[in-house]
Amino acid sequence: MKVGHKVIDYDHQMLFNIANDLHHTVNAQGPDAIGKSLERLVQYIETHFAREEDLFSNTDYPNAEKHKKNHRDIENLVHDFSAAFASDPQSVDMEKLLGFLKEWLVKHIGQLDKGYIPYVIKAEKKLTYGHG
Repeated sequence: MKVGHKVIDYDHQMLFNIANDLHHTVNAQGPDAIGKSLERLVQYIETHFAREEDLFSNTDYPNAEKHKKNHRDIENLVHDFSAAFASDPQSVDMEKLLGFLKEWLVKHIGQLDKGYIPYVIKAEKKLTYGHG
């Protein structure tokens, strides 16, 4: 699931690690640990999206606004899951959340992120070599 950009590939690996940790926590630990794992997920998603948006804001990536909207939608959804869990853990279908995370990560990385990486690499080459 690599996109060819060292920083973004690292972020994606971290997101998979956090999702795997959440899966393990859901199956083996109590609500406090699950809540902390959800908070970590929310925070890392926000950090990752900010990093991506910073990268492609300096490019001519044509789908930047659509990509940012997708980020806000995901942030809101995961934040809502986390908030619902914090107020009433029994109200949250964790298997549904875990399934969504898996599907989202594969689709987001495999389709959306691979779309902006060429623009980022091109912009970075311009900065490094001073030409296009």
